[in-house]
Amino acid sequence: MENHELFLQNKFKEVAKLIPPNSKVLDIGCNDGKIRNYLIKPNYFGVDLDKKFIERLKAEGFHAQFADLNKDEIPFKKERFDYVLLLDIVEHVVDPRRLISAAEKLLNPNGKIIITLPNDYHLINKIRFLFNKPLTEDVFCPYGHLHYFPIKLGEKFLISNNLKLIKKIYLPPTKPKILPQFVKNLLSKISPQNFARDVLYVSSN
Repeated sequence: MENHELFLQNKFKEVAKLIPPNSKVLDIGCNDGKIRNYLIKPNYFGVDLDKKFIERLKAEGFHAQFADLNKDEIPFKKERFDYVLLLDIVEHVVDPRRLISAAEKLLNPNGKIIITLPNDYHLINKIRFLFNKPLTEDVFCPYGHLHYFPIKLGEKFLISNNLKLIKKIYLPPTKPKILPQFVKNLLSKISPQNFARDVLYVSSN
């Protein structure tokens, strides 16, 4: 299994621990919707920019709609959800405040938003910066990062959008392969700004 796929698998497992069975879940920026395989009997809704993923999810019987989040409103406006997922999507949109505000309006009274923000200021990227290398491999990709969130500034940004952060989990990297995973897990806890790959937040409004 490639490291990126392993990292996604680990992330989805952490998210799934937070979502009870039979929850109504809206996955914004759902990609292929693979996270549904980690949830227990979810009432799953997905939104994405990639039409082929949306058509595949529809063919499998899931609620799925296409949307360009830089232009379109979030679909399913008449629905209310127990959980709205914003997994590595906030940094890709032009106006993340607009996206978060729209997501809040789709929650049930006790609903929660689960957000992951990549830590693009981790140690490997700091080294890349010193050698005049791009911080992300997809720097010229149309789906690349438009915003970069150091951990503390990322948290301030979320709080400034009226989100109450009730849980925070540092997600360790799966690279480099030469380091045992337990070492990477430990380093991410000791110095998250340098070693955590993503930060997972559970928030309520």
